[in-house]
Amino acid sequence: MQLMAQTENDMPTSCRQPILQVLICTYGYEGLQRVAASSHPKVDGVEYIVSIQQDPDADEHPAPKELNRDDFKLFVNLTKGLSINRNVALSLSSAPLLLISDDDVDYTEEGLRNVIDAFHRHKDMDIIAFRYTSMSHEKSYPSSPCNLDKPTKGYFVTSFEIALRRESVQGKIWFNENFGIGAMFPAGEEELFIRDCLDAGLKGIFIPITIARHDSKTTSNRNLMMTSRPQTKGAVLLRLHPKDWPLRMIVHTLREIPLWKKGLVPSPISYSRNWLKGVRLARKMKVFPTPDYSLYYQRNDKRR
Repeated sequence: MQLMAQTENDMPTSCRQPILQVLICTYGYEGLQRVAASSHPKVDGVEYIVSIQQDPDADEHPAPKELNRDDFKLFVNLTKGLSINRNVALSLSSAPLLLISDDDVDYTEEGLRNVIDAFHRHKDMDIIAFRYTSMSHEKSYPSSPCNLDKPTKGYFVTSFEIALRRESVQGKIWFNENFGIGAMFPAGEEELFIRDCLDAGLKGIFIPITIARHDSKTTSNRNLMMTSRPQTKGAVLLRLHPKDWPLRMIVHTLREIPLWKKGLVPSPISYSRNWLKGVRLARKMKVFPTPDYSLYYQRNDKRR
């Protein structure tokens, strides 16, 4: 039996359409409980879309009472894989601005208002990446804004830092469903999504403004010893750097040596072998089909 969640028709409606929708992806009732336990302030113009993947044979549960709010919309789907769920959430969205999220991210009213304000100040931007804080790990950020097509060395985007204009992406660019938790390559989906957006002609920028808190470890921090980590790295760099990925592989392998000496990651030989295995698998399975961006992306100059 499916999780009992409120559908759009069951929810109270507001006379004002949302400006920003936070797209929260989760799995099962336990994931929905994490959403309920996280901070989601009620902010004028902000709505939360929760896309819940559910096993068709799962026990039936009512939605947590904390989510029985007019600014929450819950949708159940029977798919599997985080990127698929993100695409479902994208397809359900309707607000001009969207913020990608997970089920354990805490927000403040100030942070969400900063997202809206950033797009008002950067009218030429389709994508804006922000930053988050954490008690469990540290992430290094540039001290000043930078373009996502030429990021500061060492900087990478985390999925729940990404905000975008719906009209620029919806129905045109999707998360690669071969990547992300539950997929062939269990990470890297946000990097590929950003790259696909930039290749389609979208404009993106990073702004050093904190919008959220996330104390749990991210996927990349949890999987240091798993062979899927270098395999995913190889596949992702094949897409991002098709000409010089072998050289980058060597550099990344050398950077792993200090961690290997501490027993935190596999040996450099194992790392390299799995990296190459990821490249071969990505090519064999053709996980990067070449899209014709001219067919599904046209720039809307009315808002420029």
